[in-house]
Amino acid sequence: MNLLIALFLILFEACPEGLSLAGYKGLAGGMEFIFLAVITFVMFSYTTGVHRILSRRQTVLSLQPNIFRVLGGYVLLRFAIFDIIHNLCAGVPLFFIGNTKWYDQIWQWFFAWSGIAADHFLFMFKLIAFLIGVSWLMGWQHGIIKDR
Repeated sequence: MNLLIALFLILFEACPEGLSLAGYKGLAGGMEFIFLAVITFVMFSYTTGVHRILSRRQTVLSLQPNIFRVLGGYVLLRFAIFDIIHNLCAGVPLFFIGNTKWYDQIWQWFFAWSGIAADHFLFMFKLIAFLIGVSWLMGWQHGIIKDR
């Protein structure tokens, strides 16, 4: 099993980089997405106890968080902070929208169509996503419960 894990990690790290250098950026992005999705699911399935259900051991998990809420919280938190961290490291404006990725093109179309200021909209949108993501990841969807 360790050999399969090592091969998976190496393959999905090397292939997207090579494909990107060869000019196949779409395929490289798809492979990188699959890699990150599998790693994310495996990590959160361990912390939420889903691995016990999949292995048919101890299927009653009353205090474990819901895997869908945890994955949703991760997606919201990643949406909220990934671009900000990336833009700060790249030295571009905080809410910079590129033109190469498909979601950047959707954002550009939306802001051109609506006439809404991108900085203000993205700040509020990402702030709301950040707050919901943190609350779901911390298990605060029903309020902060002192005793579980």
